[in-house]
Amino acid sequence: MKSEKIDIIILAGGLGTRLKGTIPDLPKALSPIRGRPFLDYVLDALEESNVVKNVVLAVGHMADQIIETYTNQHEYNFGILFSREETLLGTGGAINRALQYATTDSVMVLNGDSYVDADLNDVVAFHREKNASMTIIVKKIKNPGRYGLVRFDDNHRIASFDEKQTSATEGYINTGIYLLKREIFNNIEENKILSLEKEFIPLFIRNNGVYAFTTQGKFIDIGLPETYLVAEKFFKEALGHKSKTAQ
Repeated sequence: MKSEKIDIIILAGGLGTRLKGTIPDLPKALSPIRGRPFLDYVLDALEESNVVKNVVLAVGHMADQIIETYTNQHEYNFGILFSREETLLGTGGAINRALQYATTDSVMVLNGDSYVDADLNDVVAFHREKNASMTIIVKKIKNPGRYGLVRFDDNHRIASFDEKQTSATEGYINTGIYLLKREIFNNIEENKILSLEKEFIPLFIRNNGVYAFTTQGKFIDIGLPETYLVAEKFFKEALGHKSKTAQ
């Protein structure tokens, strides 16, 4: 059974400092992979999921390029809107600003520089079953290093969310996809600079129902030159696997 459709916010406004030497003249979300912008692959996956009402692109750095690329885009069965930051507000501030363009009670947030292969219908069903204020898609990887760790109990309720680097050899990481009730931002003032990962979530989980949805699907973020350079191979394998599965 398909889920009721929800609005999506894609965070695509960051400076992309670590990629400037590799992709100097483009925002990270438009970094070319196999002749297409990285963001195209994210939007393609959303189209396949059939859970999307509208997509709001939260843009800031080099916003004009993203707006020009996706204005009057008719390839998808959902609308694409833009939430523009004149001053960068951080991930939490960007979400808070973009929520004015969303209309659904629950909203899914993605990072414009990462891709996760997960069944979003299952994520929505899980979120509603748990009556979660927020659900975070997590994935177990070896050498989580720069990602930090997400720890949760047997009921998948998150007990701790640590974005600091870790020396652990294996653990669950935050993939950068969040499904949240829009009401949790009701008391955040407009244009407040706020980090979702470093400020909002660690405090929020103490008194609220935040849950971890685990995926075994493929995951990549292109925030570093070394991960960007393997993205072409990643999508060749990921899309090749999907086409074989569909046969």
